[in-house]
Amino acid sequence: MAVELVMSTGATLSLSWAMDGLNEGVAIELREPEESDVDLPRDTVDVSGHVDWEMFLGAHIVEISPAWHIPNEGCPEMPWAYRLGFSNESSLVIALGVAKGRGFAYMPDELIVFFDEGLAASYMIPVSDTSSRG
Repeated sequence: MAVELVMSTGATLSLSWAMDGLNEGVAIELREPEESDVDLPRDTVDVSGHVDWEMFLGAHIVEISPAWHIPNEGCPEMPWAYRLGFSNESSLVIALGVAKGRGFAYMPDELIVFFDEGLAASYMIPVSDTSSRG
């Protein structure tokens, strides 16, 4: 699972869940247009026409801030969420998690996107000292 943001240059900012042994987190990668992305699943959904994404179209990413956690005892810190700040003063958060009932729960192999700063600030996981906003 990944969230991919395609830039006006054709480059792609990709955020995906990643595992390396017991280490789990969100991987972030910037791929140039000519670089292959064969490792990513091809079941894509274009959300650029969805109302939640409208304010980000055409805006520049001006800040990327990770939120850290230690996924398991003895593991190094890994990012579990990233807050992306945009030139129009909007932001969104991409974090490990899943919608559950009326709230959200940590799920290391799924991603959730928060468009609301308050929701992002309230979403915390047990092994992190910070919210998903970082």
